[in-house]
Amino acid sequence: MNTSIFKSAVSAIVLNGCFNLTFAQNEISYDFLDVNNIKATINASGHLFGSLQNIPENERNGFEIKNTDGKHAIRIAGLWMGGKEGTKYHINAPTFGVWGRDVYQGPVMKQEFYNAAEDAKWNRIWKISKETIKNHIANFASKDYVIPEEIANWPASGDIQKGQSPNLAPFVDINANGIYDPQNGDYPSIKGDQAILFIYNDHRAMHTESIGTYPMGIEVIGMAYAFANSFNKAYNNTIFVDFTIINRSGIDYNDAKLGVFTDIDLGTVTTDEYQGFDLKRSTYFGYNADNGKTAEQFGRNKNPFMSVTLLNEPFSGFMTYNNDCNMNGNPIMPTDYYFYLNNYWKDGMVMTKGGSGKGGTVHYNYMYDGNPSTGEGWTEKSVNNTPGDRRGLGMVGPFEFKAGHIKKISVAYNFSGDFEDMQKNADKYTNDFKNNSGLFAHETPAFAASTGGTNIKSMDVLVYPNPANTNTTLSFSNPANEVYSINVYDITGRKILSETQLNGTQYQLNTSKLEKGLYVIELMFKDKRNSSRLVIQ
Repeated sequence: MNTSIFKSAVSAIVLNGCFNLTFAQNEISYDFLDVNNIKATINASGHLFGSLQNIPENERNGFEIKNTDGKHAIRIAGLWMGGKEGTKYHINAPTFGVWGRDVYQGPVMKQEFYNAAEDAKWNRIWKISKETIKNHIANFASKDYVIPEEIANWPASGDIQKGQSPNLAPFVDINANGIYDPQNGDYPSIKGDQAILFIYNDHRAMHTESIGTYPMGIEVIGMAYAFANSFNKAYNNTIFVDFTIINRSGIDYNDAKLGVFTDIDLGTVTTDEYQGFDLKRSTYFGYNADNGKTAEQFGRNKNPFMSVTLLNEPFSGFMTYNNDCNMNGNPIMPTDYYFYLNNYWKDGMVMTKGGSGKGGTVHYNYMYDGNPSTGEGWTEKSVNNTPGDRRGLGMVGPFEFKAGHIKKISVAYNFSGDFEDMQKNADKYTNDFKNNSGLFAHETPAFAASTGGTNIKSMDVLVYPNPANTNTTLSFSNPANEVYSINVYDITGRKILSETQLNGTQYQLNTSKLEKGLYVIELMFKDKRNSSRLVIQ
Protein backbone atom coordinates (compact mmCIF):
# COMPACT_ATOMS: atom_id res chain seq x y z
CA MET A 1 0.00 0.00 0.00
CA ASN A 2 1.19 3.54 -0.80
CA THR A 3 1.06 4.95 2.75
CA SER A 4 1.54 8.59 1.77
CA ILE A 5 -1.33 8.51 -0.71
CA PHE A 6 -3.56 6.74 1.79
CA LYS A 7 -2.80 9.20 4.61
CA SER A 8 -3.42 12.24 2.41
CA ALA A 9 -6.73 10.82 1.23
CA VAL A 10 -7.92 10.06 4.75
CA SER A 11 -6.92 13.59 5.76
CA ALA A 12 -9.02 14.93 2.90
CA ILE A 13 -12.00 12.90 4.13
CA VAL A 14 -11.57 14.21 7.66
CA LEU A 15 -11.18 17.82 6.50
CA ASN A 16 -13.97 17.78 3.93
CA GLY A 17 -16.38 15.45 5.71
CA CYS A 18 -17.95 12.27 4.34
CA PHE A 19 -20.58 14.14 2.37
CA ASN A 20 -18.63 16.87 0.55
CA LEU A 21 -18.35 16.13 -3.16
CA THR A 22 -15.36 17.94 -4.61
CA PHE A 23 -15.47 16.37 -8.13
CA ALA A 24 -11.90 15.85 -9.21
CA GLN A 25 -12.84 14.75 -12.75
CA ASN A 26 -13.83 17.93 -14.57
CA GLU A 27 -12.87 17.05 -18.14
CA ILE A 28 -14.88 13.90 -18.75
CA SER A 29 -17.04 13.91 -21.88
CA TYR A 30 -20.68 12.87 -21.69
CA ASP A 31 -23.96 12.86 -23.58
CA PHE A 32 -27.59 11.90 -22.97
CA LEU A 33 -29.78 8.97 -23.85
CA ASP A 34 -33.06 10.76 -24.49
CA VAL A 35 -35.18 8.65 -26.83
CA ASN A 36 -37.87 7.67 -24.30
CA ASN A 37 -39.33 9.16 -21.09
CA ILE A 38 -35.89 9.17 -19.42
CA LYS A 39 -33.04 11.59 -20.09
CA ALA A 40 -29.95 9.74 -18.86
CA THR A 41 -26.41 11.10 -18.53
CA ILE A 42 -23.71 8.68 -19.76
CA ASN A 43 -20.06 9.58 -19.08
CA ALA A 44 -17.01 8.43 -21.03
CA SER A 45 -15.55 7.15 -17.73
CA GLY A 46 -18.43 4.70 -17.18
CA HIS A 47 -20.11 6.79 -14.48
CA LEU A 48 -23.83 6.56 -15.18
CA PHE A 49 -26.68 9.01 -14.64
CA GLY A 50 -24.73 11.82 -12.99
CA SER A 51 -22.62 14.70 -14.21
CA LEU A 52 -19.02 14.89 -12.98
CA GLN A 53 -18.63 18.54 -13.91
CA ASN A 54 -18.31 21.47 -11.49
CA ILE A 55 -21.90 22.61 -11.90
CA PRO A 56 -24.63 23.43 -9.36
CA GLU A 57 -25.75 20.52 -7.19
CA ASN A 58 -29.31 20.60 -8.53
CA GLU A 59 -28.04 20.03 -12.09
CA ARG A 60 -25.76 17.07 -11.37
CA ASN A 61 -28.31 14.26 -11.21
CA GLY A 62 -28.70 12.53 -14.53
CA PHE A 63 -31.66 10.11 -14.52
CA GLU A 64 -34.35 12.63 -15.38
CA ILE A 65 -38.01 11.66 -15.66
CA LYS A 66 -39.22 13.91 -18.45
CA ASN A 67 -42.88 14.15 -17.43
CA THR A 68 -42.11 15.43 -13.91
CA ASP A 69 -40.69 18.88 -14.61
CA GLY A 70 -37.07 17.77 -14.73
CA LYS A 71 -37.05 15.63 -11.58
CA HIS A 72 -34.47 12.87 -11.10
CA ALA A 73 -34.35 9.41 -9.53
CA ILE A 74 -30.64 8.48 -9.46
CA ARG A 75 -27.64 10.48 -8.31
CA ILE A 76 -25.00 8.22 -9.90
CA ALA A 77 -24.39 4.54 -10.75
CA GLY A 78 -21.67 2.23 -12.03
CA LEU A 79 -19.72 -1.00 -11.61
CA TRP A 80 -17.48 -2.22 -8.81
CA MET A 81 -15.15 -5.18 -9.04
CA GLY A 82 -12.86 -6.87 -6.55
CA GLY A 83 -10.48 -9.78 -6.17
CA LYS A 84 -7.48 -10.86 -4.10
CA GLU A 85 -3.96 -11.73 -5.18
CA GLY A 86 -2.38 -13.19 -2.07
CA THR A 87 -2.78 -10.43 0.53
CA LYS A 88 -3.32 -7.68 -2.06
CA TYR A 89 -6.80 -6.22 -2.48
CA HIS A 90 -7.46 -5.48 -6.12
CA ILE A 91 -10.50 -3.22 -6.22
CA ASN A 92 -12.20 -1.04 -8.82
CA ALA A 93 -14.95 0.94 -7.10
CA PRO A 94 -15.84 4.26 -8.75
CA THR A 95 -18.64 6.18 -7.09
CA PHE A 96 -18.72 10.00 -7.21
CA GLY A 97 -15.12 10.91 -8.07
CA VAL A 98 -15.03 12.64 -4.68
CA TRP A 99 -11.31 13.01 -4.01
CA GLY A 100 -9.81 11.07 -6.89
CA ARG A 101 -10.46 8.43 -9.48
CA ASP A 102 -10.29 4.69 -10.07
CA VAL A 103 -11.19 4.71 -13.77
CA TYR A 104 -9.93 6.35 -16.94
CA GLN A 105 -11.44 6.81 -20.38
CA GLY A 106 -10.29 4.46 -23.13
CA PRO A 107 -8.95 0.92 -23.39
CA VAL A 108 -6.00 -0.67 -21.62
CA MET A 109 -2.70 0.05 -23.40
CA LYS A 110 1.03 0.14 -22.81
CA GLN A 111 1.92 2.55 -20.02
CA GLU A 112 3.91 4.94 -22.24
CA PHE A 113 0.84 5.60 -24.38
CA TYR A 114 -1.31 6.93 -21.56
CA ASN A 115 -0.76 10.50 -22.69
CA ALA A 116 -2.57 13.66 -23.77
CA ALA A 117 -2.90 12.57 -27.41
CA GLU A 118 -4.56 9.27 -26.49
CA ASP A 119 -6.69 11.01 -23.86
CA ALA A 120 -8.05 13.35 -26.52
CA LYS A 121 -8.93 10.36 -28.72
CA TRP A 122 -10.66 8.28 -26.06
CA ASN A 123 -12.31 10.94 -23.89
CA ARG A 124 -15.58 10.57 -25.72
CA ILE A 125 -18.73 8.51 -26.11
CA TRP A 126 -20.30 7.21 -29.33
CA LYS A 127 -24.01 8.06 -29.52
CA ILE A 128 -25.90 6.44 -32.36
CA SER A 129 -29.49 5.70 -33.34
CA LYS A 130 -31.08 2.77 -35.13
CA GLU A 131 -32.34 5.17 -37.79
CA THR A 132 -28.79 6.33 -38.54
CA ILE A 133 -27.69 2.71 -38.96
CA LYS A 134 -30.67 1.88 -41.21
CA ASN A 135 -29.82 4.86 -43.40
CA HIS A 136 -26.20 3.70 -43.61
CA ILE A 137 -27.26 0.19 -44.64
CA ALA A 138 -29.50 1.60 -47.37
CA ASN A 139 -27.08 4.22 -48.72
CA PHE A 140 -23.44 3.27 -48.00
CA ALA A 141 -22.84 2.45 -51.67
CA SER A 142 -24.41 5.68 -52.94
CA LYS A 143 -22.06 8.15 -54.58
CA ASP A 144 -23.19 11.19 -52.57
CA TYR A 145 -23.52 9.43 -49.19
CA VAL A 146 -21.34 10.72 -46.35
CA ILE A 147 -20.73 8.22 -43.55
CA PRO A 148 -21.77 9.74 -40.19
CA GLU A 149 -18.86 10.40 -37.83
CA GLU A 150 -20.08 7.97 -35.18
CA ILE A 151 -20.15 5.15 -37.75
CA ALA A 152 -16.92 6.12 -39.52
CA ASN A 153 -15.01 6.35 -36.22
CA TRP A 154 -16.70 3.46 -34.39
CA PRO A 155 -13.91 1.99 -32.17
CA ALA A 156 -14.12 -1.55 -33.51
CA SER A 157 -10.43 -2.20 -32.84
CA GLY A 158 -7.53 -0.64 -30.99
CA ASP A 159 -3.95 -0.03 -32.04
CA ILE A 160 -2.07 -3.24 -31.27
CA GLN A 161 1.28 -1.41 -31.46
CA LYS A 162 0.15 0.57 -28.43
CA GLY A 163 -0.98 -2.54 -26.58
CA GLN A 164 -4.66 -1.93 -27.25
CA SER A 165 -6.99 -4.81 -27.93
CA PRO A 166 -7.65 -5.71 -31.58
CA ASN A 167 -11.29 -6.33 -30.60
CA LEU A 168 -13.20 -3.48 -28.95
CA ALA A 169 -16.65 -2.24 -29.98
CA PRO A 170 -19.11 -4.74 -31.56
CA PHE A 171 -19.98 -4.44 -35.22
CA VAL A 172 -21.86 -6.26 -37.95
CA ASP A 173 -19.30 -7.71 -40.33
CA ILE A 174 -21.11 -7.93 -43.66
CA ASN A 175 -18.36 -9.77 -45.57
CA ALA A 176 -17.12 -11.71 -42.50
CA ASN A 177 -13.50 -10.63 -43.02
CA GLY A 178 -12.99 -9.62 -39.39
CA ILE A 179 -12.19 -6.01 -40.33
CA TYR A 180 -14.47 -3.05 -39.69
CA ASP A 181 -14.88 -1.28 -43.02
CA PRO A 182 -18.06 0.85 -43.02
CA GLN A 183 -17.36 2.07 -46.55
CA ASN A 184 -18.14 -1.51 -47.63
CA GLY A 185 -21.32 -1.74 -45.57
CA ASP A 186 -20.16 -2.75 -42.06
CA TYR A 187 -21.93 -0.94 -39.23
CA PRO A 188 -22.01 -0.75 -35.41
CA SER A 189 -23.91 -3.47 -33.57
CA ILE A 190 -26.24 -1.80 -31.08
CA LYS A 191 -29.39 -2.52 -29.13
CA GLY A 192 -32.46 -0.33 -28.74
CA ASP A 193 -33.56 2.67 -30.80
CA GLN A 194 -30.71 4.77 -29.40
CA ALA A 195 -27.43 3.68 -27.83
CA ILE A 196 -24.28 5.16 -26.29
CA LEU A 197 -21.01 3.24 -26.27
CA PHE A 198 -18.28 4.00 -23.71
CA ILE A 199 -14.91 2.39 -22.98
CA TYR A 200 -12.87 2.77 -19.79
CA ASN A 201 -10.16 1.04 -17.75
CA ASP A 202 -8.70 0.99 -14.25
CA HIS A 203 -5.24 -0.07 -15.44
CA ARG A 204 -3.72 3.34 -16.05
CA ALA A 205 -2.70 4.39 -12.53
CA MET A 206 -2.97 3.64 -8.83
CA HIS A 207 -6.39 4.37 -7.45
CA THR A 208 -7.09 7.62 -5.64
CA GLU A 209 -10.77 6.98 -4.95
CA SER A 210 -10.72 3.49 -3.39
CA ILE A 211 -7.50 4.54 -1.66
CA GLY A 212 -4.86 1.93 -0.92
CA THR A 213 -6.28 -0.70 -3.29
CA TYR A 214 -4.47 -2.16 -6.27
CA PRO A 215 -6.04 -1.83 -9.75
CA MET A 216 -7.94 -4.80 -11.15
CA GLY A 217 -6.39 -4.20 -14.58
CA ILE A 218 -9.76 -4.39 -16.32
CA GLU A 219 -11.10 -2.92 -19.52
CA VAL A 220 -14.84 -2.25 -19.72
CA ILE A 221 -16.83 -1.85 -22.91
CA GLY A 222 -20.26 -0.52 -22.05
CA MET A 223 -23.38 0.06 -24.10
CA ALA A 224 -26.30 2.00 -22.65
CA TYR A 225 -29.48 1.91 -24.71
CA ALA A 226 -33.19 2.66 -24.66
CA PHE A 227 -36.32 1.98 -26.70
CA ALA A 228 -38.60 4.65 -28.13
CA ASN A 229 -41.90 3.09 -27.08
CA SER A 230 -44.23 5.48 -25.28
CA PHE A 231 -47.04 2.90 -25.17
CA ASN A 232 -45.16 0.44 -22.97
CA LYS A 233 -44.41 1.58 -19.41
CA ALA A 234 -41.87 -1.17 -18.87
CA TYR A 235 -39.67 0.17 -21.69
CA ASN A 236 -40.60 3.85 -21.72
CA ASN A 237 -39.14 4.47 -18.25
CA THR A 238 -36.12 2.16 -18.50
CA ILE A 239 -32.46 2.49 -19.44
CA PHE A 240 -30.57 -0.73 -20.24
CA VAL A 241 -26.79 -1.13 -19.95
CA ASP A 242 -24.65 -4.04 -21.20
CA PHE A 243 -21.17 -4.31 -19.67
CA THR A 244 -18.34 -6.43 -21.07
CA ILE A 245 -15.44 -6.62 -18.59
CA ILE A 246 -12.08 -8.00 -19.80
CA ASN A 247 -9.26 -9.03 -17.46
CA ARG A 248 -6.19 -7.34 -19.03
CA SER A 249 -4.11 -7.54 -15.83
CA GLY A 250 -2.19 -10.77 -16.46
CA ILE A 251 -3.39 -11.91 -13.00
CA ASP A 252 -5.74 -14.83 -12.27
CA TYR A 253 -8.47 -13.91 -9.77
CA ASN A 254 -10.10 -17.03 -8.33
CA ASP A 255 -12.79 -15.37 -6.20
CA ALA A 256 -13.71 -12.26 -8.14
CA LYS A 257 -16.87 -10.29 -7.32
CA LEU A 258 -18.81 -7.70 -9.29
CA GLY A 259 -20.90 -4.98 -7.70
CA VAL A 260 -23.70 -3.00 -9.36
CA PHE A 261 -23.61 0.28 -7.43
CA THR A 262 -26.44 2.84 -7.46
CA ASP A 263 -27.12 5.95 -5.41
CA ILE A 264 -30.91 6.22 -5.74
CA ASP A 265 -32.18 9.69 -4.84
CA LEU A 266 -35.98 9.80 -5.03
CA GLY A 267 -37.13 13.14 -3.70
CA THR A 268 -35.79 16.58 -3.01
CA VAL A 269 -34.98 15.39 0.53
CA THR A 270 -32.27 12.78 -0.05
CA THR A 271 -32.18 11.72 3.59
CA ASP A 272 -35.72 10.33 3.34
CA GLU A 273 -34.86 7.00 1.67
CA TYR A 274 -35.49 3.30 2.17
CA GLN A 275 -34.22 0.41 0.03
CA GLY A 276 -35.14 -3.22 -0.51
CA PHE A 277 -34.69 -6.35 -2.62
CA ASP A 278 -37.01 -8.52 -4.73
CA LEU A 279 -35.43 -11.99 -4.75
CA LYS A 280 -37.77 -13.43 -7.40
CA ARG A 281 -36.89 -10.69 -9.89
CA SER A 282 -33.20 -10.21 -9.00
CA THR A 283 -34.03 -6.54 -8.41
CA TYR A 284 -33.08 -4.01 -5.78
CA PHE A 285 -34.96 -0.77 -5.35
CA GLY A 286 -35.27 2.52 -3.53
CA TYR A 287 -38.35 4.43 -2.37
CA ASN A 288 -39.32 7.33 -0.12
CA ALA A 289 -39.82 6.51 3.54
CA ASP A 290 -42.39 9.33 3.85
CA ASN A 291 -45.06 9.10 1.15
CA GLY A 292 -45.82 12.77 1.64
CA LYS A 293 -42.53 13.72 0.00
CA THR A 294 -43.57 12.15 -3.31
CA ALA A 295 -46.01 14.89 -4.29
CA GLU A 296 -43.19 17.45 -4.05
CA GLN A 297 -40.96 15.35 -6.27
CA PHE A 298 -43.19 13.60 -8.81
CA GLY A 299 -46.61 15.25 -8.71
CA ARG A 300 -48.58 12.08 -8.04
CA ASN A 301 -50.17 10.28 -5.12
CA LYS A 302 -48.37 7.00 -5.57
CA ASN A 303 -45.01 6.36 -3.91
CA PRO A 304 -42.57 5.90 -6.84
CA PHE A 305 -39.88 3.21 -6.95
CA MET A 306 -36.50 3.27 -8.68
CA SER A 307 -35.25 -0.25 -9.41
CA VAL A 308 -32.08 -1.99 -10.62
CA THR A 309 -32.51 -5.43 -12.24
CA LEU A 310 -29.80 -7.88 -13.31
CA LEU A 311 -31.09 -9.45 -16.53
CA ASN A 312 -28.69 -12.23 -17.55
CA GLU A 313 -28.05 -13.88 -14.17
CA PRO A 314 -29.29 -13.49 -10.57
CA PHE A 315 -27.69 -11.22 -8.03
CA SER A 316 -25.76 -13.26 -5.45
CA GLY A 317 -26.32 -10.65 -2.75
CA PHE A 318 -27.52 -7.14 -1.94
CA MET A 319 -26.48 -4.60 0.68
CA THR A 320 -27.50 -1.04 1.33
CA TYR A 321 -25.27 1.35 3.25
CA ASN A 322 -25.57 4.94 4.46
CA ASN A 323 -23.92 8.17 3.40
CA ASP A 324 -21.97 8.57 6.65
CA CYS A 325 -18.75 7.36 8.28
CA ASN A 326 -20.23 4.70 10.57
CA MET A 327 -19.65 0.95 10.29
CA ASN A 328 -22.63 0.67 7.92
CA GLY A 329 -21.59 3.78 5.99
CA ASN A 330 -19.32 4.85 3.14
CA PRO A 331 -16.33 2.59 2.39
CA ILE A 332 -12.94 4.19 3.05
CA MET A 333 -10.33 1.51 3.78
CA PRO A 334 -9.39 -1.15 1.16
CA THR A 335 -11.05 -3.85 3.25
CA ASP A 336 -14.31 -1.85 3.33
CA TYR A 337 -14.87 -2.31 -0.40
CA TYR A 338 -13.89 -5.96 -0.32
CA PHE A 339 -16.16 -6.64 2.68
CA TYR A 340 -19.15 -4.95 1.04
CA LEU A 341 -18.67 -6.99 -2.13
CA ASN A 342 -18.78 -10.13 0.03
CA ASN A 343 -21.78 -9.26 2.27
CA TYR A 344 -19.77 -8.17 5.31
CA TRP A 345 -19.89 -4.90 7.22
CA LYS A 346 -16.85 -2.65 7.52
CA ASP A 347 -15.97 -4.08 10.94
CA GLY A 348 -15.83 -7.61 9.49
CA MET A 349 -19.21 -8.73 10.87
CA VAL A 350 -21.23 -10.86 8.46
CA MET A 351 -24.59 -9.59 7.26
CA THR A 352 -27.52 -11.25 9.03
CA LYS A 353 -31.26 -11.36 8.49
CA GLY A 354 -33.53 -9.05 10.47
CA GLY A 355 -33.22 -5.61 12.04
CA SER A 356 -30.58 -3.49 10.35
CA GLY A 357 -28.78 -6.54 8.93
CA LYS A 358 -26.26 -6.78 11.72
CA GLY A 359 -25.90 -8.71 14.95
CA GLY A 360 -28.40 -11.48 14.16
CA THR A 361 -27.91 -15.23 14.13
CA VAL A 362 -28.83 -16.10 10.53
CA HIS A 363 -26.28 -15.29 7.81
CA TYR A 364 -28.21 -13.86 4.85
CA ASN A 365 -27.20 -12.31 1.53
CA TYR A 366 -30.18 -10.09 0.66
CA MET A 367 -31.13 -7.11 2.78
CA TYR A 368 -34.80 -6.17 3.17
CA ASP A 369 -36.27 -8.82 0.88
CA GLY A 370 -39.85 -8.26 2.09
CA ASN A 371 -42.76 -6.46 0.43
CA PRO A 372 -42.92 -2.77 1.42
CA SER A 373 -46.36 -2.46 -0.18
CA THR A 374 -48.11 -5.16 1.88
CA GLY A 375 -45.77 -5.00 4.89
CA GLU A 376 -44.95 -8.70 4.64
CA GLY A 377 -41.45 -9.90 5.45
CA TRP A 378 -38.28 -8.00 6.28
CA THR A 379 -38.45 -4.37 5.14
CA GLU A 380 -37.06 -1.09 6.38
CA LYS A 381 -40.63 -0.10 7.22
CA SER A 382 -41.32 -3.25 9.24
CA VAL A 383 -38.27 -2.72 11.47
CA ASN A 384 -38.96 1.03 11.71
CA ASN A 385 -35.53 2.11 10.47
CA THR A 386 -34.54 5.75 10.56
CA PRO A 387 -34.66 6.98 6.94
CA GLY A 388 -31.38 8.14 5.45
CA ASP A 389 -29.31 8.73 2.33
CA ARG A 390 -28.91 5.13 1.13
CA ARG A 391 -26.60 3.58 -1.47
CA GLY A 392 -27.31 0.15 -3.00
CA LEU A 393 -24.86 -2.57 -4.05
CA GLY A 394 -26.02 -5.72 -5.85
CA MET A 395 -23.35 -8.43 -6.00
CA VAL A 396 -22.41 -11.00 -8.66
CA GLY A 397 -20.15 -13.96 -7.92
CA PRO A 398 -17.76 -15.20 -6.72
CA PHE A 399 -16.45 -16.41 -10.07
CA GLU A 400 -13.14 -17.37 -11.64
CA PHE A 401 -11.70 -14.43 -13.55
CA LYS A 402 -8.42 -15.48 -15.10
CA ALA A 403 -6.15 -13.32 -17.21
CA GLY A 404 -7.80 -12.74 -20.58
CA HIS A 405 -11.24 -13.85 -19.39
CA ILE A 406 -14.42 -11.89 -20.13
CA LYS A 407 -17.41 -11.30 -17.86
CA LYS A 408 -20.68 -9.87 -19.20
CA ILE A 409 -23.65 -8.49 -17.33
CA SER A 410 -26.80 -6.68 -18.45
CA VAL A 411 -28.65 -4.27 -16.14
CA ALA A 412 -32.03 -2.51 -16.37
CA TYR A 413 -32.66 0.78 -14.50
CA ASN A 414 -36.41 1.44 -14.23
CA PHE A 415 -38.58 4.18 -12.74
CA SER A 416 -42.07 3.01 -11.72
CA GLY A 417 -45.14 4.61 -10.18
CA ASP A 418 -45.38 2.13 -7.29
CA PHE A 419 -44.16 -1.26 -6.08
CA GLU A 420 -46.67 -3.30 -8.10
CA ASP A 421 -45.83 -1.38 -11.28
CA MET A 422 -42.14 -2.00 -10.60
CA GLN A 423 -42.75 -5.76 -10.38
CA LYS A 424 -44.83 -5.84 -13.58
CA ASN A 425 -42.25 -3.80 -15.47
CA ALA A 426 -39.38 -6.03 -14.31
CA ASP A 427 -41.32 -9.15 -15.31
CA LYS A 428 -41.96 -7.74 -18.77
CA TYR A 429 -38.48 -6.62 -19.83
CA THR A 430 -36.70 -9.50 -18.05
CA ASN A 431 -38.87 -12.07 -19.85
CA ASP A 432 -38.38 -10.30 -23.19
CA PHE A 433 -34.62 -10.08 -22.67
CA LYS A 434 -34.22 -13.76 -21.80
CA ASN A 435 -36.52 -15.00 -24.58
CA ASN A 436 -35.60 -12.51 -27.32
CA SER A 437 -39.23 -11.44 -27.42
CA GLY A 438 -41.06 -8.10 -27.24
CA LEU A 439 -38.83 -5.21 -28.23
CA PHE A 440 -35.80 -7.50 -27.91
CA ALA A 441 -37.15 -9.82 -30.63
CA HIS A 442 -35.28 -8.26 -33.54
CA GLU A 443 -32.26 -6.84 -31.79
CA THR A 444 -28.80 -7.30 -33.29
CA PRO A 445 -26.81 -8.99 -30.50
CA ALA A 446 -24.30 -6.53 -29.12
CA PHE A 447 -20.74 -7.53 -28.17
CA ALA A 448 -20.48 -10.09 -30.98
CA ALA A 449 -19.69 -9.80 -34.65
CA SER A 450 -22.63 -10.82 -36.82
CA THR A 451 -22.95 -11.93 -40.41
CA GLY A 452 -25.76 -9.57 -41.25
CA GLY A 453 -28.54 -10.78 -43.55
CA THR A 454 -28.69 -14.45 -42.56
CA ASN A 455 -30.44 -16.45 -39.87
CA ILE A 456 -27.15 -17.77 -38.47
CA LYS A 457 -26.80 -16.96 -34.77
CA SER A 458 -23.77 -15.20 -33.34
CA MET A 459 -21.86 -16.68 -30.42
CA ASP A 460 -19.22 -15.60 -27.93
CA VAL A 461 -15.64 -16.72 -28.54
CA LEU A 462 -12.63 -15.91 -26.36
CA VAL A 463 -9.26 -15.87 -28.19
CA TYR A 464 -6.20 -15.76 -25.92
CA PRO A 465 -3.44 -14.78 -25.90
CA ASN A 466 -4.13 -12.13 -28.50
CA PRO A 467 -1.71 -10.88 -29.84
CA ALA A 468 -0.02 -14.30 -30.00
CA ASN A 469 3.47 -15.61 -30.76
CA THR A 470 3.60 -19.40 -30.96
CA ASN A 471 0.05 -20.48 -30.13
CA THR A 472 -3.40 -19.26 -29.18
CA THR A 473 -6.58 -20.83 -27.77
CA LEU A 474 -10.21 -20.42 -28.83
CA SER A 475 -12.59 -20.95 -25.91
CA PHE A 476 -16.38 -21.06 -26.32
CA SER A 477 -19.56 -22.64 -25.02
CA ASN A 478 -20.60 -26.01 -26.50
CA PRO A 479 -22.95 -27.64 -23.96
CA ALA A 480 -24.36 -30.15 -26.48
CA ASN A 481 -20.86 -31.09 -27.72
CA GLU A 482 -21.80 -30.20 -31.30
CA VAL A 483 -19.42 -30.74 -34.19
CA TYR A 484 -17.78 -27.57 -35.51
CA SER A 485 -15.18 -26.39 -38.02
CA ILE A 486 -12.38 -23.79 -37.98
CA ASN A 487 -11.16 -21.59 -40.84
CA VAL A 488 -8.24 -19.13 -40.71
CA TYR A 489 -7.88 -16.33 -43.28
CA ASP A 490 -5.05 -13.87 -43.87
CA ILE A 491 -5.55 -10.13 -44.44
CA THR A 492 -6.19 -10.67 -48.18
CA GLY A 493 -9.03 -13.12 -47.48
CA ARG A 494 -6.99 -16.18 -48.49
CA LYS A 495 -7.91 -19.30 -46.49
CA ILE A 496 -4.69 -20.65 -44.99
CA LEU A 497 -6.07 -23.28 -42.64
CA SER A 498 -9.28 -25.31 -42.35
CA GLU A 499 -10.28 -28.11 -39.97
CA THR A 500 -13.65 -29.86 -39.75
CA GLN A 501 -15.44 -32.45 -37.61
CA LEU A 502 -14.09 -31.01 -34.37
CA ASN A 503 -15.74 -31.14 -30.94
CA GLY A 504 -15.22 -29.84 -27.41
CA THR A 505 -15.11 -26.30 -26.03
CA GLN A 506 -11.55 -25.28 -26.93
CA TYR A 507 -9.33 -25.28 -29.98
CA GLN A 508 -5.54 -24.93 -29.82
CA LEU A 509 -4.08 -23.11 -32.83
CA ASN A 510 -0.34 -23.38 -33.50
CA THR A 511 0.68 -19.95 -34.81
CA SER A 512 4.45 -20.45 -34.86
CA LYS A 513 4.57 -20.81 -38.66
CA LEU A 514 2.31 -17.82 -39.39
CA GLU A 515 3.89 -14.57 -40.47
CA LYS A 516 3.40 -11.45 -38.37
CA GLY A 517 0.18 -9.63 -39.12
CA LEU A 518 -3.61 -9.68 -38.84
CA TYR A 519 -5.67 -12.84 -39.36
CA VAL A 520 -9.35 -13.77 -39.11
CA ILE A 521 -10.42 -16.95 -37.32
CA GLU A 522 -13.86 -18.27 -38.26
CA LEU A 523 -15.67 -20.72 -35.97
CA MET A 524 -18.64 -22.50 -37.59
CA PHE A 525 -21.36 -24.65 -36.04
CA LYS A 526 -24.48 -25.85 -37.87
CA ASP A 527 -26.52 -22.79 -36.88
CA LYS A 528 -23.95 -20.57 -35.12
CA ARG A 529 -20.82 -18.77 -36.21
CA ASN A 530 -18.38 -16.06 -35.23
CA SER A 531 -15.27 -14.48 -36.66
CA SER A 532 -12.55 -12.99 -34.46
CA ARG A 533 -9.40 -11.09 -35.31
CA LEU A 534 -6.04 -12.55 -34.30
CA VAL A 535 -2.77 -10.62 -34.29
CA ILE A 536 0.54 -12.51 -34.70
CA GLN A 537 3.55 -10.64 -33.35
